[in-house]
Parts: sequence; C-alpha cells; structure tokens
Amino acid sequence: MITALLACEPYAGWPDPEDVFPYVVSEEEDLPPYADIRVETETWIPLVDLEETGLYVQKAAALRPGAPLETLLHFGEMRSTLPPLGPGPRASFTGDLMMLDGVPTQVADAVADRLQGLRVTNLETPVAPSFPTDREELAPQFGLYAFNESPSILDGLPVDLVQLTNNHANDLGPDGIAETEQEVDARGFLGVGLHGEALLVEHGGQVFAFLAYTWGLNRYEPPPGRDLGIVPFGHLDEEIELDRVVREARRARADGATHVVVLVHWGYEYELYPAPSFLVLGRRLVESGADLVVGTGPHVVQPAEWCHVNQPAIPPGIGTCSVRTPDGRRRDAAILYSLGDFVTELPGTELATGILATVSFAEDASVSGLAWDPIVSIHDRPVTRAVPLETLLSDPVYAAEEARLRAHLGPGWRAGPP
Repeated sequence: MITALLACEPYAGWPDPEDVFPYVVSEEEDLPPYADIRVETETWIPLVDLEETGLYVQKAAALRPGAPLETLLHFGEMRSTLPPLGPGPRASFTGDLMMLDGVPTQVADAVADRLQGLRVTNLETPVAPSFPTDREELAPQFGLYAFNESPSILDGLPVDLVQLTNNHANDLGPDGIAETEQEVDARGFLGVGLHGEALLVEHGGQVFAFLAYTWGLNRYEPPPGRDLGIVPFGHLDEEIELDRVVREARRARADGATHVVVLVHWGYEYELYPAPSFLVLGRRLVESGADLVVGTGPHVVQPAEWCHVNQPAIPPGIGTCSVRTPDGRRRDAAILYSLGDFVTELPGTELATGILATVSFAEDASVSGLAWDPIVSIHDRPVTRAVPLETLLSDPVYAAEEARLRAHLGPGWRAGPP
C-alpha cells in the first residue's frame, strides 16, 4: 500500500531542495583578499572604511574570479538547455544606462533595431536639470558617489519602459527623483519602480506586469512618500523577506496580468557569476509568481537560467532550476542574473560590454525562448555610444570578448543578425 501511494506521488523522487545546489555549495579556496568585499551587504561604508574601499577598487579593476565548483558545473550544464526565441510576443531588456561625464543625445541609435517588442532599460542615474552634472559640484552636498546626468541622455533612447529604482535613484533626494520622473514622462516613456506597485502593459494580446526592486539606496534614507521597492538582496546575515513580491505578483495576476516580469537591481558588483545566495533568491522569486526575472547592477554580464515550475520529471540540483508552487500550474520561467552595462563610461572591456536580452512569451504564462546580443560602449570623445560587438571583431580584444561571452553564456541562444 505504501509503495502504491509513493508511486502516485509525482515528487516522491525529489530531494529536499535545501539539501542540494544552490543551497549547498563548497567553499572556495585561495581567493584574493578583495573577492568577498561587497558593498551590497551594507556592512561597510565606502570612503569611510578605508581598507575595504581599497580592496573594492582592486575588485573593480580585476573582477572577482571564479565561483564555487558547483556553480561552475551548474552553468556548464545549464548553458546547453537555454532555448532560442520561440513563438509569442517579445520584450527586450538592456543593462545599466549609467553615464558619469556629460553625454550627448543618441547614445544607442546604432543598436536600436536590435531591440524587439516591449523595450526596457535601467536608468542608473538621476536626470535632474536643476542640479549640476559635475560630480565634484555635487559632492559637498550629496557625496562623491552621487550621480546626475543631463536629460538629453533620454533623447532618442530606443525604449518604452524605464526602471527608475536602483541604488542611485535617491542620489539627489526627493527633488532629484521628482525631476527625473518628470523628464522620463515628458518623453513618453513608462517609468516603474517609484511607487511600489506593478505597471501593467498590454502587448501582443497579453498583459505584462512589471515589478521593480533594488538592493538599497547607497545608504541614503528612503524619501518620504515614495516606495522604491527596497529589498536587501545582498545581505548575507539574514533571511531576505520576499512577502511584498508575493503580494504584488498576486495582485498583478488578479488585475489581469498574463505574465509577471520582476526587474531586480541586485547582485554583487564586478562578479562574473551570481553568488549562490542569488540563485536561491532567483528560485524564490519564480516561486513567488515571476515568469521572468531580469537583473541589473553587477556591471558585468552573468549567465542565465531556465526554470521549470511544477514539472516533477525534472528534480532540482546541479544543471537544473526546478521549483514547486502551491497552485500546481506548469510553466517555464527564466532568470537573467545580470545584463551588464547598456551605455557606460566605466573602464575595461568586461565593464563596457553588455547584452541586449530578448525574451519570447507563450500564452500559458511561460517564457518560450531567449536571445542575447552583445553591445559595447565606445568612447569617441565627446560621444559615448553603444555599438554591436560584432562590428568590432577585427580588433583582437573584442574578438576575445565575443569568444568569452559565448563560453560564459552559451552560444545556443546567441542572437543572429537583426
């Protein structure tokens, strides 16, 4: 009788998910001193804690090497399972639009035709015209890490929706937020992330709910009357509370959303792989109702995962992302851990290179396929602009970067010509 009951339980062969990867990983050895210096843990303060600041500068220059062995094995297997674009409506996503030194218009016209369907970017700087754009002028009042850019950076930007919550959103305080929102609205873009609620958008016969969250605000206090979706993703000494994501995803479904897209400004900067804690968080977000999780923040491209929801034939562990939810509804989801930078002045090939990620959606609330298309920020003073990586392959540096990304992400979902 017991044997018969087990045979009827489709998940009888599953391990306890917390007994396998990504909950269980080996410790890394022989790491450089800067490897685990992470500002997103909020356990130290840049320019105040000088030892950590110095190590962080080293990390930004060298990047964090490797990952736990299980992570490397996992993505080694995962890369071959990522499907190319399939049927259904599409959306395209870029990484961080983060300029530091006065930018003219048309920063992305060379890649505009590569963005498909709904087009989404992360604006990682205020664009507040009543404030100076020179960081030295901002520093006495707002600190050395405060950003501001001319609103002209938005002119001609080939996107429909702008994520406005990230760690730089509150650099200039409430007035900077208000001015940035006004500039975004004036150009007809949809902004998400400043009001603590989902943005519903109809596209291709489907209704997409966009939710946006950030790991923090560079230690600034949240402005009164604003909900910037702060979830301390980077903290390692506590259980990360995701109840608000669950509530907001459920509310979006109740309001008619067919697909839920969660935009997360998270991850650890300058790390080529997501830490295991973010793999755990990614699964929890999918369990919470996300069909697609899109990450920005690390300033380098990280690998992606294809997640199976309520599919008992695919148990969790190395090489799979597989979760169960109480509703029992079968679907496929995806997690894009980091898209790198969209247009930036950060130095170094890996920081200058990002991807445009395109996602196709099926009618059953699943994602149906993925594509990545690499772009590079080129500094032709005074112009900084994004160009397709494939146009630069005669340069050995960029040819090597193309090869690195193919090995890092997997060539099967590499986008072809537009």
